[in-house]
Amino acid sequence: MSELKEPTWSEAMEMAIIELGYIATLKQIYQTAPKFKKFKGITPHKTINERVQRDDRFFKLRPGLYGLKSHLDKLPDEYNPNVSKTVEQENIITHSYIQGMLIEVGNMLGYKTFCPDKSGKFLTKRLDEITTQKEVPLFTFENIVNKSVRYIDVVWFNERQFPKRVIEVENTTDVRDSLIKFVELQDFMTDMMIIAPQSKLEKFNTEIAKTAFISIKDRVKFFDYDYVEKLYNHQVASQQFKSFL
Repeated sequence: MSELKEPTWSEAMEMAIIELGYIATLKQIYQTAPKFKKFKGITPHKTINERVQRDDRFFKLRPGLYGLKSHLDKLPDEYNPNVSKTVEQENIITHSYIQGMLIEVGNMLGYKTFCPDKSGKFLTKRLDEITTQKEVPLFTFENIVNKSVRYIDVVWFNERQFPKRVIEVENTTDVRDSLIKFVELQDFMTDMMIIAPQSKLEKFNTEIAKTAFISIKDRVKFFDYDYVEKLYNHQVASQQFKSFL
């Protein structure tokens, strides 16, 4: 009796995505594919990264999110490219998804994560299901916490309950509003990030140069969605690499 042939890398990844409900993040593929193929060596993530980008059977749905071209009809409507959506619906989905990726990165780095959006979804979970900090700790005056910090899209808190990084996702809203929130944190050692489409960079540069934001001008960094995908993928790969050491 002949032995069963071990699946190829792509076949193992395909089986993993099907088991995960026909949609999977890179993190989920890393975690599930070993059920179908025994990984050899300590860098399987490099092979997975290469296959999702080059093998035609895989379809990139969002940054760091993949499906199968042969099973697009089985995807949830919000991630199905063949289901038409209004501009507003698309913006809401994108905003929540980017928030979810940033929350997951913060979790992987060991920070306590907060997001004010209780209804937005990251894949099948609500954002408040993946955050680890449900309320903003009172680390300073109440007016700063209640009028600013609690409305920031994603916050990473350190072990002392101070905000290590504050992140605003500017898919459609005004960059200026985000900078106003950040100004309230000028006296803290907090990293500040604006995540937005590359098309908003010029607007960001115009706003950050204004006198009102001189106190944080050199502290706020602008990154686009491609950066978030690379950050997420790098952190997931790093976690996977550590598991083999």
